[in-house]
Amino acid sequence: MSFFSKLTGGLKKNVSQGRKKVLKDERRLTTSRLNGRTAFTVVFWGVLLGVIFFSFQAWARTGFLNEKVNGYKDQASSQIESLNEVGFANSPAGETYANQFVTTYINVSNDEKKREERSKALQDFLAEGLKVGELENLTAFQGKRVLKSASLYDVKNVSEDAASYVYRIEYELFNVVEKKEQVPVKSKGKDGKETVVKEERMKKIDEPLGKKEQMIVVRLGTDGNSFNVIEQPYYQAIPGKSRVAAVQDQTDQSQQNVKVKDEMKQFATQFFTSYTTNSVDEMAYLMEKPESLKDLYEYKGLEDFVVYDGEQEGQYIVKTLVLLQEANTGLQTKHPFTLVVSKENNKFYVKQFKHTLGG
Repeated sequence: MSFFSKLTGGLKKNVSQGRKKVLKDERRLTTSRLNGRTAFTVVFWGVLLGVIFFSFQAWARTGFLNEKVNGYKDQASSQIESLNEVGFANSPAGETYANQFVTTYINVSNDEKKREERSKALQDFLAEGLKVGELENLTAFQGKRVLKSASLYDVKNVSEDAASYVYRIEYELFNVVEKKEQVPVKSKGKDGKETVVKEERMKKIDEPLGKKEQMIVVRLGTDGNSFNVIEQPYYQAIPGKSRVAAVQDQTDQSQQNVKVKDEMKQFATQFFTSYTTNSVDEMAYLMEKPESLKDLYEYKGLEDFVVYDGEQEGQYIVKTLVLLQEANTGLQTKHPFTLVVSKENNKFYVKQFKHTLGG
């Protein structure tokens, strides 16, 4: 082979190897570029999704907080509306204020200095434009008045900014009289010796005039922050004693079922014996809503036992007074009961159990 041929073959070989190397490098560069783009894409979408997720979380949390805040606002508004309906004056603070006024107003001392202090204290209770002199005139009253008790009886004429507090009060009146009294005093005689002699002196004595019970009505007004007495208080007689009728068995007596009375009485005896000896869980076998007085009372008997037909066939209504004795004592009390009894699986079962003879 000629020198020229070798030279040409060598160049071709070098060019071929160089081209393969370039192609190989290009393939590597393309792969690197692809990896970089993929990483960038993943990071970009990851950041974007993270921003969207956290933004949603913030929005949801804000919405939840807003909902809670709005709920509290609605609740507060509801309470304020409720308070406005009954009036600010008809509140525990109003009751306390009225009680303090009644105590100050009713107590009247026979000491002039204490009367002046009372007058100043009363003026602080009164609304602007109302003076103590418009409430009373104590010029002719030289005695004293002492409050024994004061209890809230009623709150009436309630509005948003005023209410009348009615108190039942008991107080005692005293007349201050001067009486001569022999007072022992020490005296020196001409010989210089001390002796005890009695001198006649005038002494003020509180003479009881008796106790009184009546109602006093105090009208309070408020601006929503503080209270004042806005009108002269006035008195009323204590309401007459009245009595309401006791709860009675109102069931039509003609509906009594005397045929099953003995059978039902036997069941009632067994039932109330269990009622005072069995646990609540055990009573579930005898009644729909189990109750028990185990270890508290002992069953002693039945009184005024009556049985009526129930609303459904095979159902009975039992009304009775049950004599129960407190455990470990001889104290017996009578308890009213109404039982609605039905028969299930050939056994009586208490469907309703009421602590009353009515209904």
